[in-house]
Amino acid sequence: MKSKIVSAHQPNFLPYLGFFDKMSSSDVFVIRDEVLYVKKEYHNRNKIRINSHDNLNSPQSKWISAPVNDPTDYILHAKIKKDAKTKNKLWHEHLLHEIESSYIKTPFFSNYFPEIKKIFSNNENNLLSLNMKIINFLKETFNLKTQIILASELNLKPKNYQLSDASQDLANICSALNATTYLSGAGGNGYLTLAPFDKINVKVEFQAYMHPVYKQNFPGFLPYMSAIDALFNIGKLPRSGEIIK
Repeated sequence: MKSKIVSAHQPNFLPYLGFFDKMSSSDVFVIRDEVLYVKKEYHNRNKIRINSHDNLNSPQSKWISAPVNDPTDYILHAKIKKDAKTKNKLWHEHLLHEIESSYIKTPFFSNYFPEIKKIFSNNENNLLSLNMKIINFLKETFNLKTQIILASELNLKPKNYQLSDASQDLANICSALNATTYLSGAGGNGYLTLAPFDKINVKVEFQAYMHPVYKQNFPGFLPYMSAIDALFNIGKLPRSGEIIK
Protein backbone atom coordinates (compact mmCIF):
# COMPACT_ATOMS: atom_id res chain seq x y z
CA MET A 1 0.00 0.00 0.00
CA LYS A 2 1.39 3.39 -0.99
CA SER A 3 2.18 5.71 1.91
CA LYS A 4 -0.26 8.59 2.35
CA ILE A 5 0.38 11.21 5.02
CA VAL A 6 -2.62 13.22 6.19
CA SER A 7 -2.49 16.19 8.55
CA ALA A 8 -5.11 18.66 9.72
CA HIS A 9 -5.36 22.16 11.08
CA GLN A 10 -7.97 24.80 11.76
CA PRO A 11 -8.17 27.52 9.08
CA ASN A 12 -6.14 30.14 10.89
CA PHE A 13 -5.92 33.77 9.86
CA LEU A 14 -2.58 34.62 8.19
CA PRO A 15 -1.07 31.40 9.66
CA TYR A 16 2.43 31.09 11.07
CA LEU A 17 5.29 29.20 9.41
CA GLY A 18 4.72 25.94 11.30
CA PHE A 19 1.29 25.66 9.66
CA PHE A 20 2.93 25.51 6.24
CA ASP A 21 5.78 23.30 7.44
CA LYS A 22 3.18 20.69 8.45
CA MET A 23 1.44 21.15 5.11
CA SER A 24 4.72 20.64 3.25
CA SER A 25 5.24 17.30 5.04
CA SER A 26 1.80 15.97 4.06
CA ASP A 27 0.14 14.50 1.00
CA VAL A 28 -3.27 15.80 2.09
CA PHE A 29 -3.86 18.75 4.41
CA VAL A 30 -7.32 18.87 5.92
CA ILE A 31 -8.80 22.23 6.94
CA ARG A 32 -10.86 21.68 10.09
CA ASP A 33 -13.64 24.13 9.28
CA GLU A 34 -16.25 21.95 11.01
CA VAL A 35 -14.91 22.52 14.54
CA LEU A 36 -16.14 25.17 16.96
CA TYR A 37 -15.02 28.77 16.58
CA VAL A 38 -13.04 29.81 19.67
CA LYS A 39 -12.75 33.48 20.56
CA LYS A 40 -9.17 34.73 21.11
CA GLU A 41 -7.71 31.81 19.17
CA TYR A 42 -5.93 32.31 15.84
CA HIS A 43 -9.08 31.90 13.75
CA ASN A 44 -9.37 35.63 13.05
CA ARG A 45 -6.06 37.13 14.20
CA ASN A 46 -2.29 36.81 14.10
CA LYS A 47 0.90 38.76 14.79
CA ILE A 48 3.28 40.91 12.75
CA ARG A 49 6.59 42.54 13.73
CA ILE A 50 6.64 46.22 14.62
CA ASN A 51 9.49 48.58 15.40
CA SER A 52 10.62 48.76 19.01
CA HIS A 53 11.18 52.49 19.40
CA ASP A 54 11.67 52.45 23.16
CA ASN A 55 13.96 49.46 23.60
CA LEU A 56 15.88 48.00 20.68
CA ASN A 57 16.83 45.01 22.83
CA SER A 58 13.19 44.00 23.20
CA PRO A 59 11.66 43.17 19.78
CA GLN A 60 7.91 43.69 19.65
CA SER A 61 4.91 42.43 17.75
CA LYS A 62 1.33 43.52 17.16
CA TRP A 63 -1.97 41.70 16.68
CA ILE A 64 -3.88 42.26 13.46
CA SER A 65 -7.34 40.80 13.05
CA ALA A 66 -10.55 40.50 11.09
CA PRO A 67 -13.63 41.51 13.12
CA VAL A 68 -16.24 38.76 13.32
CA ASN A 69 -19.71 38.26 14.73
CA ASP A 70 -18.59 35.60 17.22
CA PRO A 71 -20.54 32.48 16.33
CA THR A 72 -21.54 29.88 18.86
CA ASP A 73 -20.99 27.03 16.44
CA TYR A 74 -18.57 26.07 13.67
CA ILE A 75 -15.77 28.10 12.11
CA LEU A 76 -17.36 27.73 8.68
CA HIS A 77 -20.30 29.87 9.90
CA ALA A 78 -18.19 32.80 11.19
CA LYS A 79 -19.22 36.05 9.51
CA ILE A 80 -17.04 39.13 9.11
CA LYS A 81 -18.29 42.51 10.32
CA LYS A 82 -17.86 44.16 6.94
CA ASP A 83 -18.51 47.71 8.09
CA ALA A 84 -16.42 47.59 11.28
CA LYS A 85 -14.00 50.48 11.62
CA THR A 86 -10.67 50.97 13.38
CA LYS A 87 -9.33 54.50 13.81
CA ASN A 88 -11.94 55.84 11.37
CA LYS A 89 -10.94 53.37 8.65
CA LEU A 90 -12.79 50.29 7.48
CA TRP A 91 -11.18 47.31 9.21
CA HIS A 92 -9.47 45.94 6.09
CA GLU A 93 -8.10 49.37 5.16
CA HIS A 94 -6.62 49.72 8.65
CA LEU A 95 -5.18 46.18 8.52
CA LEU A 96 -3.52 46.83 5.16
CA HIS A 97 -2.13 50.09 6.51
CA GLU A 98 -0.62 48.23 9.49
CA ILE A 99 1.00 45.63 7.21
CA GLU A 100 2.32 48.26 4.82
CA SER A 101 3.69 50.45 7.61
CA SER A 102 5.61 47.53 9.11
CA TYR A 103 6.91 45.87 5.93
CA ILE A 104 7.18 48.47 3.17
CA LYS A 105 10.98 48.54 3.47
CA THR A 106 11.44 44.75 3.35
CA PRO A 107 13.18 43.17 0.32
CA PHE A 108 10.12 41.33 -1.04
CA PHE A 109 7.32 43.71 -0.09
CA SER A 110 6.62 44.93 -3.61
CA ASN A 111 6.57 41.35 -4.90
CA TYR A 112 3.75 40.14 -2.68
CA PHE A 113 1.85 43.01 -1.09
CA PRO A 114 -0.31 43.74 -4.18
CA GLU A 115 -1.86 40.25 -4.04
CA ILE A 116 -2.42 40.50 -0.29
CA LYS A 117 -4.05 43.89 -0.82
CA LYS A 118 -6.29 42.35 -3.48
CA ILE A 119 -7.36 39.54 -1.13
CA PHE A 120 -8.32 41.96 1.64
CA SER A 121 -10.03 44.39 -0.70
CA ASN A 122 -12.56 41.84 -1.96
CA ASN A 123 -14.93 42.58 0.91
CA GLU A 124 -15.52 38.98 2.00
CA ASN A 125 -18.51 38.17 4.20
CA ASN A 126 -17.28 34.79 5.41
CA LEU A 127 -14.17 34.32 7.57
CA LEU A 128 -13.45 30.85 6.17
CA SER A 129 -13.53 32.15 2.60
CA LEU A 130 -11.10 34.96 3.47
CA ASN A 131 -8.75 32.64 5.37
CA MET A 132 -8.73 30.10 2.55
CA LYS A 133 -7.78 32.78 0.02
CA ILE A 134 -4.85 33.74 2.25
CA ILE A 135 -3.85 30.10 2.85
CA ASN A 136 -4.01 29.20 -0.84
CA PHE A 137 -2.03 32.31 -1.81
CA LEU A 138 0.75 31.45 0.67
CA LYS A 139 0.67 27.77 -0.34
CA GLU A 140 1.21 28.68 -3.99
CA THR A 141 3.80 31.34 -3.17
CA PHE A 142 5.74 28.83 -1.04
CA ASN A 143 5.48 26.35 -3.94
CA LEU A 144 3.71 23.63 -1.95
CA LYS A 145 1.97 20.88 -3.92
CA THR A 146 -0.03 19.39 -1.04
CA GLN A 147 -3.71 18.73 -1.68
CA ILE A 148 -6.05 20.76 0.55
CA ILE A 149 -9.47 19.42 1.57
CA LEU A 150 -12.17 21.01 3.75
CA ALA A 151 -13.27 18.65 6.51
CA SER A 152 -16.87 19.79 6.09
CA GLU A 153 -16.85 18.41 2.54
CA LEU A 154 -16.17 14.90 3.87
CA ASN A 155 -19.62 14.93 5.56
CA LEU A 156 -18.42 12.91 8.54
CA LYS A 157 -20.41 14.73 11.22
CA PRO A 158 -24.20 14.68 11.59
CA LYS A 159 -25.97 18.05 11.39
CA ASN A 160 -25.86 20.03 14.67
CA TYR A 161 -23.21 17.63 16.01
CA GLN A 162 -21.68 19.36 19.03
CA LEU A 163 -19.97 16.78 21.23
CA SER A 164 -16.99 15.00 19.74
CA ASP A 165 -13.84 13.10 20.57
CA ALA A 166 -10.86 14.75 18.86
CA SER A 167 -8.96 11.52 18.33
CA GLN A 168 -11.97 9.70 16.86
CA ASP A 169 -12.79 12.67 14.60
CA LEU A 170 -9.25 12.68 13.22
CA ALA A 171 -9.23 8.90 12.81
CA ASN A 172 -12.49 9.17 10.86
CA ILE A 173 -10.89 11.75 8.58
CA CYS A 174 -7.88 9.47 8.05
CA SER A 175 -10.15 6.54 7.26
CA ALA A 176 -12.16 8.56 4.73
CA LEU A 177 -8.94 9.61 2.97
CA ASN A 178 -7.26 6.17 3.09
CA ALA A 179 -4.34 7.56 5.08
CA THR A 180 -1.46 5.40 6.22
CA THR A 181 -0.03 8.08 8.57
CA TYR A 182 -1.58 10.93 10.53
CA LEU A 183 0.85 13.81 11.13
CA SER A 184 -0.17 15.69 14.26
CA GLY A 185 1.10 18.99 15.54
CA ALA A 186 3.38 18.73 18.56
CA GLY A 187 0.47 19.72 20.79
CA GLY A 188 -1.29 16.50 19.88
CA ASN A 189 0.88 14.74 22.45
CA GLY A 190 -1.32 16.30 25.10
CA TYR A 191 -4.73 15.12 23.90
CA LEU A 192 -4.55 12.41 21.22
CA THR A 193 -5.31 8.81 22.09
CA LEU A 194 -3.93 6.22 19.70
CA ALA A 195 -6.64 3.57 19.98
CA PRO A 196 -8.91 4.97 17.20
CA PHE A 197 -5.92 5.11 14.83
CA ASP A 198 -4.74 1.63 15.79
CA LYS A 199 -8.17 0.24 14.87
CA ILE A 200 -7.78 1.46 11.28
CA ASN A 201 -4.03 0.71 11.08
CA VAL A 202 -2.97 4.35 10.79
CA LYS A 203 0.39 5.36 12.23
CA VAL A 204 0.51 8.61 14.24
CA GLU A 205 3.55 10.88 14.02
CA PHE A 206 4.13 14.24 15.68
CA GLN A 207 5.54 17.32 13.99
CA ALA A 208 8.97 18.19 15.35
CA TYR A 209 9.07 21.85 14.33
CA MET A 210 11.92 24.16 15.23
CA HIS A 211 11.22 27.76 14.31
CA PRO A 212 13.75 29.08 11.77
CA VAL A 213 15.69 32.30 12.31
CA TYR A 214 16.12 34.95 9.62
CA LYS A 215 16.71 38.68 9.37
CA GLN A 216 13.55 40.58 10.20
CA ASN A 217 12.89 44.16 9.22
CA PHE A 218 13.49 45.51 12.73
CA PRO A 219 16.28 44.79 15.26
CA GLY A 220 16.14 41.45 17.06
CA PHE A 221 14.13 38.39 16.13
CA LEU A 222 10.66 37.26 17.20
CA PRO A 223 9.39 33.80 16.20
CA TYR A 224 5.77 32.80 15.62
CA MET A 225 4.72 35.78 13.53
CA SER A 226 2.36 35.39 10.60
CA ALA A 227 4.09 33.70 7.65
CA ILE A 228 3.90 37.00 5.75
CA ASP A 229 6.78 38.13 7.98
CA ALA A 230 9.10 35.57 6.34
CA LEU A 231 7.50 36.16 2.94
CA PHE A 232 8.30 39.88 2.96
CA ASN A 233 11.73 39.50 4.54
CA ILE A 234 13.21 36.48 2.75
CA GLY A 235 10.68 35.66 0.03
CA LYS A 236 10.37 31.94 0.79
CA LEU A 237 9.31 29.29 3.28
CA PRO A 238 12.32 28.63 5.52
CA ARG A 239 12.93 25.06 6.64
CA SER A 240 12.36 23.91 10.19
CA GLY A 241 15.44 24.85 12.25
CA GLU A 242 17.02 26.78 9.38
CA ILE A 243 19.21 29.77 10.28
CA ILE A 244 19.41 32.32 7.48
CA LYS A 245 22.12 34.89 7.98
